[in-house]
Amino acid sequence: MTWASVLQAVLLSLTVAGLYAAIAAGLTLTVGVTRIINFAHGEFVMLGAFLTYALFTRFGISPWIGMLISGVAIGLFSALVYRGFLARILKHDEHNQLLATLGLSILLVNLAIILWSPDPRVMQAPQLLPALKLGEVTIPGNNLVVAGVGGLLFLLLQFIMRHTRYGTQMRFASDDPELAMHTGINVDRVFELSFVIGGFAAGVAGGLVALTLYVHPAVGLDLVIRAFAIIALGGLGNIPGALIGAAILALAEGLTSTFVPQGGSFGFGVAFLLLLLVLIVRPSGLFGRAAQ
Repeated sequence: MTWASVLQAVLLSLTVAGLYAAIAAGLTLTVGVTRIINFAHGEFVMLGAFLTYALFTRFGISPWIGMLISGVAIGLFSALVYRGFLARILKHDEHNQLLATLGLSILLVNLAIILWSPDPRVMQAPQLLPALKLGEVTIPGNNLVVAGVGGLLFLLLQFIMRHTRYGTQMRFASDDPELAMHTGINVDRVFELSFVIGGFAAGVAGGLVALTLYVHPAVGLDLVIRAFAIIALGGLGNIPGALIGAAILALAEGLTSTFVPQGGSFGFGVAFLLLLLVLIVRPSGLFGRAAQ
């Protein structure tokens, strides 16, 4: 083990953290605003990956444009899902909400298998940015794209939540929906908007998945499990916490897979060992607020 190998592993892990943050930030926004645990968020990412892949392989559309189109398309799809399905279960018991979104997740996975087969695909896109070289350390250009786009998504969501009227309404509706309704806020529309923004982030994240990983009907399941671990680490509804949680998880996974014998086979074990340790010490997450 050399300093160059350690630095290579750390930098590559941080680029993966950009992907994790892109997925977790959109999920933590919708969960934090509506309090619905949306298990189908991973399938929104999967659909974004398939759309970006199809646009590139069939029509030669650059992944830059493809991931933006995917973001818009999945954002609109999220609005349809919310209006036609999720809005109807908001007042139901939390267990029914969990079962409903889990059922939606299973439905989307099986539809994807029927439409596109269970075979994994690799987009094989050219490097969108030049590789970063620091002595013996080399970071591929597409990994830099993932880190950059993930960071931009985080900044965009943080700006919306902290510096726009809609963000203020979302925070108000999340804290006390009934009081927000009495002040004239259309809580239902605010919840729908949070799903649209979360869907946009999921679609763009899907483009990043297609660019650097693989496209497969079950890829969303692998990633959303990590996203839930990140949300628990960072704190429910805390977007900056999701970014830090993504960095912690990606570093733990990357360093384990690189320097621990057969560490790459540990899979979700690293994520949930970290999650267990944090929740034992601080049940509300690293940056979450304890329930009152």
